[in-house]
Amino acid sequence: MQTLRGSQRRWQLAEATAEAAVLAEAVRAPAIVGHLLWQRGVRDVDTAQQFVDPKLTDLHDPADLPGVGRAAARLVTAVRERQPIVIYGDYDVDGVTATSILYHTLRAADADAPVQRYIPHRVDEGYGISTEAIAKLADRGAAVIVSVDCGITATEPAHVAKQRGVDLIITDHHEPDATLPDAFAIAHPRVVDPDDSARRYPFGELSGAGVAYKLAWQFARTWCGSERVSAVFRELLVDLLALAALGTVADVVPLVGENRVIAHHGLGRIKHTKFDGLNALIDASKLRGEQIDAYHVGFVLGPRLNACGRMGHAEQAVRLLTDATAEEGRRTAEFLNKQNDDRRAVERAIFSEATDRVRKSGYDEPSVRAIVLDDPGWHAGVIGIVCSRLVERFGRPTVLLNTANDEAHGSARSIDGFDIHEAFNACGEHLLSHGGHAMAAGCRLAHEQIGAFRDALVEYAHEHISEEQLTAVLGVDAEARLTDLSRDAVEQIERLAPFGRDNPRPVLLLRGLSVAHPPRTMGQRNNHLQLMLEGDGATMRCVAWNRGEWAERLRPGTEMDLAAHVKLNHWNGRTNVELEACDWRVAEGAAT
Repeated sequence: MQTLRGSQRRWQLAEATAEAAVLAEAVRAPAIVGHLLWQRGVRDVDTAQQFVDPKLTDLHDPADLPGVGRAAARLVTAVRERQPIVIYGDYDVDGVTATSILYHTLRAADADAPVQRYIPHRVDEGYGISTEAIAKLADRGAAVIVSVDCGITATEPAHVAKQRGVDLIITDHHEPDATLPDAFAIAHPRVVDPDDSARRYPFGELSGAGVAYKLAWQFARTWCGSERVSAVFRELLVDLLALAALGTVADVVPLVGENRVIAHHGLGRIKHTKFDGLNALIDASKLRGEQIDAYHVGFVLGPRLNACGRMGHAEQAVRLLTDATAEEGRRTAEFLNKQNDDRRAVERAIFSEATDRVRKSGYDEPSVRAIVLDDPGWHAGVIGIVCSRLVERFGRPTVLLNTANDEAHGSARSIDGFDIHEAFNACGEHLLSHGGHAMAAGCRLAHEQIGAFRDALVEYAHEHISEEQLTAVLGVDAEARLTDLSRDAVEQIERLAPFGRDNPRPVLLLRGLSVAHPPRTMGQRNNHLQLMLEGDGATMRCVAWNRGEWAERLRPGTEMDLAAHVKLNHWNGRTNVELEACDWRVAEGAAT
């Protein structure tokens, strides 16, 4: 693997391999597609064909998921006997869509079934199942509580549920502790089947919405008493793929295996959804004329659904995806637009302040390899997003703490190769609680422990992060020339979509390009850049998002090597190939 130094990141150029040609031939695509498949771990013809043409029949049998059969049977009994059921969700997109999936499913069995939803308030209650909430729901008469996208570490709440005679069903996908909660049933793709310790689910990376979808599928089969479900459930399960895809893409789980199947088919269903609220959200987001893909979920629809939980209460987002009429959906979708605008303004303000504090505190020095900042005024619902932006800017794992209440609540994001969940484990003596996974986590701690926690995390990061890791890596899949990037070739590359974690949008290296015209900044704050680039007798438009500052350095005639995505731009009835710049460097042999 060749390493090149870009203007901002280290480029790691993947090596070409002769075996990739066999893959390209198998899927009837240009050689570059075979190379891209090889870089994604595809090593045989059957897997290649499955990758470019994922089918619903590729999904694993839901009965293979440990705990799902027991959970489905209990829910069927509860619906038939009209026992009160509460779906206990999470406030992010994955939790909101998972809640909506189960709600639609139970109501499809019996429109009058006593099914309620409970979404904790992000700021007031925090993440996960709380003992207080379980007790409150038990007081209200809940017979069954089924969690979605949370609960796998809820040992004490499970104990309270059992004491109160409530059957707690946990469906989750987050990292479990060594000791599991004593629940009625646990459906989790990485938990060992309690009845068969040798049994493992074939795919451990489902999202919370993916697990909920598997439970919905198994519920339908149990309700119908057959593996072949009724027409009503069959149609509903197809419609619910849209919600499962929203949760899967928004939660940034690996878009491979079952997640790829769910995302591929679910994204295709979004514009054809029968859910009035989702249609309203599409219209309010001005996506009716678009071919909705993972980008639109990650950067348009997802943030609007998330904004509700970040700035207010996520129950509104659940109602939008479940009970909302067309008119209510329109009002709620417009409200979410406003909430998202407010969220972006708050996010920009916190990011600007945090960036200044990083530089003033020396957190950007090579000797300091983690960032920990706290402030009582930083909105707890937004700091996770700001963490991600700070990681991108400074290349360090980042923890931001809101200290407005009796306890500090924090969000963390990490860099490749540094497990922030393990780091929190190592610093656990300073924390009241924590959870998450390698790249993102959350925590609670006492105010007086903030200094000690900061010191411990920075020390741990210094021991586990090399100086080289502080410069972010950009994986470059293949080399290409502008003349290679015909519309047909790019359409073949797009067959690898949906793109996301573990299947990123391909990055191509184009050497020896030159800037043809003066760069032009774009956007309300002139923070984006448009270039016209020449090479091999061809000219192509290139945009560089959030790189307006490059304009001063990329004058006409500048020779460069470019690392970029290639995509089809559909505008005013025309389709053109264009580049999206990731990074650039002075061209080899160019004058400096």
